[in-house]
Amino acid sequence: MARIANATLSAIEAALVEDQGARFRTLLGKHITNAGDAFRGESSPFRAHLGASLIGRECTRELWYSFHWATKNVFSGRMHRLFNRGHLEEPRFVALLEMIGCTVWQVDGQGKQFRITGHRGHFGGSIDAVISGLPEMGTTPVLGEFKTHGDKSFKKLQDEGVQSAKWEHFVQMQTYMGKLQLPAALYLAVNKNDDEIYAEIVMFDQTVYDRYQQRSVIVIDAVGAPKRINQSPGWFKCKFCDHKPVCHGTALPEKNCRTCVHVKVGDNATWSCTARDRDLSEEDQLAGCPSYVMNPEMKATL
Repeated sequence: MARIANATLSAIEAALVEDQGARFRTLLGKHITNAGDAFRGESSPFRAHLGASLIGRECTRELWYSFHWATKNVFSGRMHRLFNRGHLEEPRFVALLEMIGCTVWQVDGQGKQFRITGHRGHFGGSIDAVISGLPEMGTTPVLGEFKTHGDKSFKKLQDEGVQSAKWEHFVQMQTYMGKLQLPAALYLAVNKNDDEIYAEIVMFDQTVYDRYQQRSVIVIDAVGAPKRINQSPGWFKCKFCDHKPVCHGTALPEKNCRTCVHVKVGDNATWSCTARDRDLSEEDQLAGCPSYVMNPEMKATL
C-alpha cells in the first residue's frame, strides 16, 4: 500500500493559506533560475548514457536500441513545451518544501547537479534533490523526485501509488537511493490540469535495486540485440515504441558510430572504433566515418 505523505501535503496547504502564498512566491523567485535544463540552449538528438529514468522499461531490446542510438527522436512543439514544463516545475517544488521548513539540496559542493553513475560509466542519471526535514521523516535525508502528470495519469497515481502506477519512476528512485545510500524518497507530483499535488514516501528496496543494476549490465555489455518483448508489430507496447520501424519494420537505424559493427563499448563511459583503432568522442560518434558498416544485429529477427 502506498505511503501517502499526508503530513507534508497538509503542511504545504496550511503554509500557502496562512500568508496567501507570499513566502512561496519569494522562494520561487530565488530558485527559478536554478532550473538549468529549462533554459539550456544546446540540444542533442541522443542521450549519451543509458539513463536510470529508462531502465525500468519492460523491453530490454528497446533499451539496447536507445543506448546504441538506433532511432533519432523528433518531437513536436507541444512535446517540447511539455518537457520544458517539467523542468520549470522543479523550482516550484523546492519552494514549496522550503516554505514548510525543509532543507533542499540540488547541487553538490562544486555547484553541480547531483549525478549517479553505474556500470562502466555508461549507466547514470541526475538527481532532482536531497531533502531533510520532511514531517514524515524528520532530520533523515531522503531523495526528492519531482514529476508532472496529465489528469488521467495523476488519478491513477492517487489510486494505486507510484510502484503500481509508474513502475519506471519507482525503479528510477530505487537506483538513486541505492547509489546515494538513502533510506527513502519523497515522490512529489503535480497534476498539470488543475495543479493538485501528490506526495508519497517510497522506501528503498534492495531487491529491486539489485535487479535493475544487473539489467544495466546486460544492456551495456550486450554484443547483439536482446530478444523482442513481442514478435507482433501490432502488439500495443510495440505499436507505440520509437524503435518499431527498425525493430519490426524495414527502416534502417540511424547512421552513426553506435550502430556500426566496428564500435566497441569501453570502460569509464568510453567508446572506441576497432576499424580505426581510436577512441571516439561524442562528436565523433554522431558524425560517423567512411568505414561505417551497419551492425547486422540492428535488424536481428530474434
